[in-house]
Amino acid sequence: MKSFSLIPLLVTAGLNAGELTIKTAPLETTLELSATIYPENAKTFRIEPKQWSKFVISQVVDHGTLVKKDDVLVAFESEEYERALIESKETAKGREIALAKLERELSELEAATTHSLEGLKLAHDRAKESLDYFTTTGRALQIEDAKQNLDRAKRSLSYQEEELKQLLKMYEEDGITEETEEIILKRQRASVDSAKFALKKANESTKWNLEKTIPRQAIDLRRAFEEAKLAYETGQLNLPRSLEEKKLEVAKSKRDNDHSAQKLAELEADGAFLTIKAPADGVIYHGEVKRDSWSLGGTAKFLFKTGLAPANTTLMSLIPAGTKSVIHGTVDQGEILGLSNEIKGIATITGHEGITFPVAVSSLDGAPRADGKYGVGMTIEVPENITLITGMKTTITLVTYQNEKAISVPNAAIIRKNGVASVKIKMADGKHELRPVKTGRSTEGKTEILSGLEVDQVIIFSE
Repeated sequence: MKSFSLIPLLVTAGLNAGELTIKTAPLETTLELSATIYPENAKTFRIEPKQWSKFVISQVVDHGTLVKKDDVLVAFESEEYERALIESKETAKGREIALAKLERELSELEAATTHSLEGLKLAHDRAKESLDYFTTTGRALQIEDAKQNLDRAKRSLSYQEEELKQLLKMYEEDGITEETEEIILKRQRASVDSAKFALKKANESTKWNLEKTIPRQAIDLRRAFEEAKLAYETGQLNLPRSLEEKKLEVAKSKRDNDHSAQKLAELEADGAFLTIKAPADGVIYHGEVKRDSWSLGGTAKFLFKTGLAPANTTLMSLIPAGTKSVIHGTVDQGEILGLSNEIKGIATITGHEGITFPVAVSSLDGAPRADGKYGVGMTIEVPENITLITGMKTTITLVTYQNEKAISVPNAAIIRKNGVASVKIKMADGKHELRPVKTGRSTEGKTEILSGLEVDQVIIFSE
């Protein structure tokens, strides 16, 4: 902190060297620092796309250009973007169609799953009923039926043989066999032969049914039931799983479709970055103008026609016409402690010699920056006929302390011992007394005494 007095000496010399008579006088300390002028508000322009990444400049305004509202500040080539946008729309449409088909397949599968489960259950129930009926009733009936068929064949043969026997006996008693009777006997003998064959056939058939058909039917009905049961149980497991797989496929397709739609929406929104216009009249600065800094950054590497602008980078800033100026500077740790928002001062600017501009502290950093400095923000009063340009340098003098009736003594008059400050007071008898005092601000070899001394007292010190 550079401190100095703006007022003449605050003490009056006594008659003898090394003696001073205490008087009050105005005392002030000041702080001088370098600062830079910035706009109170600046509009920065960045390209922050979500999807598009190729921003080749086709038009750009120069640094320091005065622009009007709606003037094009920077424009980018759009041919590749338009082509990519069309392709993205086609892709999104294809996904919508695919999703619609999957949703239809899911609807059909839901109905088919219900129908299939019902069919499998019906087949299972019928197979069980058939097996149960065969086991409890059908098998016994078939066995009995087979035996009854054999008995009927036996009885039929017996009836035919008895009838032939009776005919022979009747015709033998006549002694003469007529032609008609021969025919009847022939027919009856044929009936006997047929009955014999029927008996033979029934015998074989009954044997086959009892030994093969009925046991095999039992096996087939058991197998049919077990297969129907297995199919039903498998269907209960797999059909819902297949349905769930289809649901998951549809859900994934929906997510993909939503993601595709979001990417398309983002790509469409990115089109707004292809042409950036001025929202108001003002001056264009390449790079970024912040609250207390301006930096070109790396804009010189790409802010030209055919330059490739990187995404998420500030391209330029607009200082709107009529924007108030503010001042920002930095101070050391020891200097920040002596500042507050009530402090005022003056600014001098190269090019405006002979003019001082009133300033007032408006903000103080609450923490040090990377370089250990603390930021100080100030407002400045500027006459209407004077224009300040962002980036101009200025020298600020702040009045950090004022006391209109201060008592101060030369630093040499203060004796410090064990942390206590004292001065020698000249007594009426010519002797002196060591008097403890409380010290305040120091400036240009003198220190303010806050308590311990009174006006018109004489102090003694060694020059």
